[in-house]
Amino acid sequence: MNSRDDPSACGWTADQPDSCSADSVEAERAESAATAVVLPIRPHSTYVDGAPLFCLAGEAILAWNYAGLVAHLDPRVPIYGLQASARPRTIRDYAAGYLAEIRRLAPHGPYQLLGWSAGGFVAHEVAVRLRAAGEQVRVVLLAADPEAPAPAPLAADRVATLLGVDTAADATAINAAMAGTLDVTGEDLDHLAALSATAARMVSGHRPSWLPGDLTVCIPGRAPGGADRLDPGATVRGWRPYVEGAVTGFVLDATPDELTAPDVLPEIARILATTPLSARTTC
Repeated sequence: MNSRDDPSACGWTADQPDSCSADSVEAERAESAATAVVLPIRPHSTYVDGAPLFCLAGEAILAWNYAGLVAHLDPRVPIYGLQASARPRTIRDYAAGYLAEIRRLAPHGPYQLLGWSAGGFVAHEVAVRLRAAGEQVRVVLLAADPEAPAPAPLAADRVATLLGVDTAADATAINAAMAGTLDVTGEDLDHLAALSATAARMVSGHRPSWLPGDLTVCIPGRAPGGADRLDPGATVRGWRPYVEGAVTGFVLDATPDELTAPDVLPEIARILATTPLSARTTC
């Protein structure tokens, strides 16, 4: 059944944008607002009505680090984070769940997708399905390379870094540093670590689907340890067998974890703004 015709899909309003997201994707667990599947960063409203941007967190699990894009993107663009849930076990399972949420929030395109690491592979799969349905999609991947080893799970000392917080990775310190915008408990952190391990594992052995149209990839110019990468262009070559159109790569002076850091987000926003929407071009 086409997700547009799904009777379980629900409407939304600016003051209650995620009223059914927890039930529709992860009814098994009563989640806090911090870890709900849909994070409304700048939800649709009367004056925020452009092509919505959906930001996929990957093994980072939380999408709060994307909130910095608000200051750098067109104010008419709605922004939502898509965070990890316990149910999916494969990239395609995640894509199916996220696609249902995307269609619920925006039944028709155009759409924008931004995915980091494991979330990049999910964004690619979501774009495949949307373009196959005739939708226009702008898709930008961060640190997602089909030829690279599977990413490492989220270690405790990376939680704060990926959230853009310069502090120890414990719940009290993170909440204090986030100035009340995030409410994470110790139980949440344990849950996030388990979800991260699942998200990292699902990349291993995944073979991307054939993507109609074009793809843009943002490539970390430095390895996790900080040294320059010897061949950043290999990421573009790695994606070409899975993309019908052009694969455009942007090499950024950052490590994989730094691609969503506050000082790099302005460049990510610029790349999003200059990447054309693309649709299916084959029959």
